[in-house]
Amino acid sequence: MKSSRMCSPAAFVAAASLVAMVAATAARAHHSFAVHFVGDKLIKVSGTVEEFSFRNPHGLLVLKEKKEGGEQAWRIETNSPNVLRRRGWSETSIKPGEQVTVEGYPARDGSPSMRVYRVIYADGHELVGQRPDPGVAASED
Repeated sequence: MKSSRMCSPAAFVAAASLVAMVAATAARAHHSFAVHFVGDKLIKVSGTVEEFSFRNPHGLLVLKEKKEGGEQAWRIETNSPNVLRRRGWSETSIKPGEQVTVEGYPARDGSPSMRVYRVIYADGHELVGQRPDPGVAASED
C-alpha cells in the first residue's frame, strides 16, 4: 500500500496563512526609519532618564523633560544592540536618574518621540547612536 505524504488543500492553506501572519508580525515590529522619523532634521531634548532598555529590534530610552507647568515624557528609539555595541554602548551605558541631552530625529506625527542620533552626558562625553547625513539640519536651541 502506498503512503501519501501530500497534505489536503485546507491544511496547506492553513499552514500558508500561519506563515504569512508570522512574517507580517515580524515585518511590523521592525519598521522603516523614514516612515516614522524625519531624516533631515535634528532636535535636542534634555532631561532625566526614566528607563533604558537595550533590546532587539530597537532599544528604548524614556526621558522626562521639565517644561513650564510640568514634565514631558519622551520616547526615544535607538538602533539595535548589535549596532550600538560597535559604537561603544552597553546595557549599562545609560542609567535611570542620569541627566542627559539627546539629539535625534523627530517623529513625523509630532508626538514626543524621536530616533536617537547621540546622547550627551553632563560631563560632555557622548554616545553616538545613528549618524546623520552631512546635510541634516540641527535645530536651534
